[in-house]
Amino acid sequence: PQPLAQLLVRVPTDKAREALHEHEQQVLEELNVKALEFIAADAELVSYRIKPHLPRLGKRYGKQIPAIRQALAEADGATIAAACASGEGITLTVGEGSITFEAEDLLVETESAEGYACAESGGQLVALDTTLDDALLREGIAREIVRTAQDGRKQAGLEVSDRIRLHVDGSSLVSEALNEHREWIMNETLTAEWSSTAFDTGFSLKRELDDHHWQIALEKTARD
Repeated sequence: PQPLAQLLVRVPTDKAREALHEHEQQVLEELNVKALEFIAADAELVSYRIKPHLPRLGKRYGKQIPAIRQALAEADGATIAAACASGEGITLTVGEGSITFEAEDLLVETESAEGYACAESGGQLVALDTTLDDALLREGIAREIVRTAQDGRKQAGLEVSDRIRLHVDGSSLVSEALNEHREWIMNETLTAEWSSTAFDTGFSLKRELDDHHWQIALEKTARD
């Protein structure tokens, strides 16, 4: 997967924070993220839209539904979302009276802030910073090249331990990725010889991702 710069996390308790700290490296590796940062409870990474759950409230309140919608729109969405997540009820002024809603009476919709992909559950919030700089893009391309080479090895019928001769050619970002990550690519693909020129004696494969494209050629080599 494409590497990302940062994972932002909000946890409800110190115990949860400590548990995440213990497994931080594993989490970063699994998600392919460079760094983890804990954020404050009031960090504005998610906005909330609260709607009435009509199958539960429609028959009960009928003509008051428009007023309920308005009251929910004007209320603090984060407060209502937190109450619903903990299973608590919440009381709002609706028209000239007040109504107490159970968690099941309301639908909570979330929208991530621009540049983030967020998920929330049980008072915990995780947000992936989806902004990609050139370095992250080059690393992502390098990982895709490795995946292409691994697919090529399988399709060519090579053994897992076979070492190869490899040539890769592609668009400008591919060339930049090769210059920066060539040694890592060679290690990951068991490449014993990197060929600067194309050859047609082995197996070839073409791939593309968004506006970027590349072609590989590989063959088994006896060289260690």
